[in-house]
Amino acid sequence: MPPSSDRFANTRSSRQPSGNKPGGQEGHQGTTLRQVPNPDHRVLHRVTECKGCGHSLEHVAPLQVDIRQVFDLPVVRMEVTQHEREVRSCPECHLVQQAEFPFYVTNHVQYGPAITSLVLYWNHAQLIPCERVTEMVKALTDHSMSAGTVVNMTRRWQPVVEAAIKEIETALLTSSTLHVDETSLRVNGKNQWVHVASTAKTTRYGLHRSRGKKATDDIGILPRYKGTMVHDAYSVYPMYTEASHALCHAHHLRELRAYTDLYGHSWSKEMTEALLGMKQAVENADGALPEEEVRYWETVYDKLLANGRRELEERGVRNAQNFIQHLEKRKQEALLFLRKKFHLTTTRPSAICGW
Repeated sequence: MPPSSDRFANTRSSRQPSGNKPGGQEGHQGTTLRQVPNPDHRVLHRVTECKGCGHSLEHVAPLQVDIRQVFDLPVVRMEVTQHEREVRSCPECHLVQQAEFPFYVTNHVQYGPAITSLVLYWNHAQLIPCERVTEMVKALTDHSMSAGTVVNMTRRWQPVVEAAIKEIETALLTSSTLHVDETSLRVNGKNQWVHVASTAKTTRYGLHRSRGKKATDDIGILPRYKGTMVHDAYSVYPMYTEASHALCHAHHLRELRAYTDLYGHSWSKEMTEALLGMKQAVENADGALPEEEVRYWETVYDKLLANGRRELEERGVRNAQNFIQHLEKRKQEALLFLRKKFHLTTTRPSAICGW
């Protein structure tokens, strides 16, 4: 759900304080700037005259040479490379033939791959608008470029992007675990939805006017996926029956913390500790537990939900009843991670999916 419609207005992170002081921790490998043995340039600052008596020091050997290094960018300027293609005629058979231009040289005048890559990186990866990109090019290189050129660069390199997207989709479809979610986004003043499918290394975003099944069908990942789909129990995802399903406990931990902090429930605190205990047990077992241990945690899970129902009855409140019912109904999906080894990820549009 978008943040504006979250069930609890006073949302807080599920992360617990580490107790560490702010800043870099002991043993952390920093990125301190260090001198290099082979600098690109050397500038010798000489002592040529004695400041005391004025005697020439031109031929006096230095006692020592102090070294300081400055890391900086070279002066950026647009370079023009002229490609010349020979055309020759064979003196024997008179066949006229010509050399080949590089594959990226297609016009009489054009921008090369280096500046194109940089412009597309600014525009698409860093989300800098076209006109501001042209201002950056002008400021850095003193070269004027139109916003239309940025658009044309995108169109010209679109086949390369499409090939990369196909590789991403293949990686997602062949993964044993797939994390899926959706979040709202304003586009030209209108509400649309970003749908995400991700693994630990690969993420595919899809923008659509719909939040529902039409969107996920049109994007085309979920209808073809046959592994384990991890999600927040949104009603669209279970419709894909070719996949098995597991619930995202990051969502559950956030809701449990709200019941603990805002309403003072004790069962929710114990359930939080139990879920984190299960997670630790699975990690210690390298991804899957023995059946006997699985049954133990299932018993703990059932007992805590029963305790939750009892606590609500004693308090005379119903604010967590639907949530407890949800955990009971979806028990198999909630505890699937105890039996099945997952490849977990933290790449999501709005929160952490999975653990």
